[in-house]
Amino acid sequence: MVRMPTGETSKLRKNRKAVADIKIIFLFGLLVGGCGGGSTSPPPPAPAIPNASITGQYNLVLTSNNGHETTNIYTNFTQTGAAITGAASTLVCLSNDLAKCEGNNAGGVSITPSGTVNGANVTMTIFFPSAAGADTVTMVGTAAGTALAGTYTDSVNDTGTWSAFSVSALSGAYSGTFNSSSNPLAIAPTILITLTQDNSFNLTGTATIMNSPCISSLTLSGRAIGEAFSLTDSANEAVLTALPSGNSFNFSYNFDPTAAHCAGDFGLGVVTTQSPWDY
Repeated sequence: MVRMPTGETSKLRKNRKAVADIKIIFLFGLLVGGCGGGSTSPPPPAPAIPNASITGQYNLVLTSNNGHETTNIYTNFTQTGAAITGAASTLVCLSNDLAKCEGNNAGGVSITPSGTVNGANVTMTIFFPSAAGADTVTMVGTAAGTALAGTYTDSVNDTGTWSAFSVSALSGAYSGTFNSSSNPLAIAPTILITLTQDNSFNLTGTATIMNSPCISSLTLSGRAIGEAFSLTDSANEAVLTALPSGNSFNFSYNFDPTAAHCAGDFGLGVVTTQSPWDY
């Protein structure tokens, strides 16, 4: 056997160890490269945008691009998943004029808006009678909190913009005056209406009337419709409908021709919200 010098043996061992270390490093690199596949991992998907919540009492305003009358819509929305539905008692009023209102079953007309929401995107459709014939309005827009806005087209060749906003419950006191259209009085009677609203938009309350020759009080029940409201006194056969107008409410009233008091009387009035400090 040929023996190597001790120094050469030591060098050989070191060389073998270095080669082994290089092989380990090389194999580790192959493993890491193989796992990566030479590409980076895709970024995680963006989180889904939750559907906007469109529930409660709403006022909508449609503004024509073609100089037509403004359309005011009052309704109460409910939402199930992505579907939104307005109240069967919805009111549609051209120029916010009580004499130009459709819906709330007046004349047998019931109007129910419906639509869908996808994230912040909103689409709604509403069908109602108009002077130009039956009109179907399609509204497309977006939600920002409880406010809605967008554009619309309709079946009678009108286009425009629309906006909507939620409103508060109508519980409270309202005071003002009214007068008969059929038999106007020199001094307009005054009225104080007190209302309580429940979670289903139902209203109950009373009205105290002064200076009327035929009625002094009413016992009221009805519905909040957006910021509008409709009330009846079944015993006195009276109906009252009110629309918001700035800080006040314009209302119309009528008594049935068979009513025990004020038979056949009808007219208009205005009330404003009464502050507790006014008592």
